[in-house]
Amino acid sequence: MSFSIKKILPSFITIVNLFLGFVSLVLLAMSINNDTSYISTSCYLILIGCILDSIDGKVARKLDVSSEFGKEIDSLADLVSFCLVPSFLIFVYYKVTFPQYLNLTYLIILSSFPLIFGAIRLAKYNALEEMRDSDKYLGLPTPSNAILICSLILFVNNAPIRFILGFNKFEKIVYESLSWVFEIQFMILLISIFSSLLLMSKVNYEKFPLISFKINKQNNKDLLKVILFLIILVVSIYFRDYDIVLLLFISLYIFGNVIKFLINYNK
Repeated sequence: MSFSIKKILPSFITIVNLFLGFVSLVLLAMSINNDTSYISTSCYLILIGCILDSIDGKVARKLDVSSEFGKEIDSLADLVSFCLVPSFLIFVYYKVTFPQYLNLTYLIILSSFPLIFGAIRLAKYNALEEMRDSDKYLGLPTPSNAILICSLILFVNNAPIRFILGFNKFEKIVYESLSWVFEIQFMILLISIFSSLLLMSKVNYEKFPLISFKINKQNNKDLLKVILFLIILVVSIYFRDYDIVLLLFISLYIFGNVIKFLINYNK
């Protein structure tokens, strides 16, 4: 690999993430006239963007080609893929699915939360060195918020197929436990509002571990957790339960840390 390719590779990965965000916006725009076929595809593209976002910085550090340009373009890609697209995703989803139940003005305002609070969070992260250098994220990272929103929508969208084909034991337990998601029409919107507020919270969230077993014991443990999750996710893709696995893991990550924060806060 030549030096020039090494230098541009991390930024190229980030630009692909940015491009996927744009494609998601195009597909959602095509869905706004009551065509729901592209909504799930948009979710998949956002999830792929999250994977790319998790590795671009790691690749830059591994190749020793980190740069200010890379950091800036990464932040801009995050703003589009994990803030703007999730907001538009929520707007289109409710505009298409429940057009008669929600005032358009309210929907515009409430669906903007991932974008508004995500943009503020990214600006704070770029401006405050203590946030960038911290061992943990202060407040929910924007990709995690995007994963939660996408996994919720995929979970609800895949429900009719499972009702037709029938449930396996795992799916039956999950659907019985999360039946309230279907019973309350605006539950996805309410959860997205709460999770978007967490972007500006003081709740600590673990960072993605470095891809090396030579750092320290804690990084090794976190890396093993990620590997275990990836194995479970691959298996779940085979059984077509990937949306459930994503929703359970991201919910545990987000709301588990909220509970931990509240417990420590009251001590």
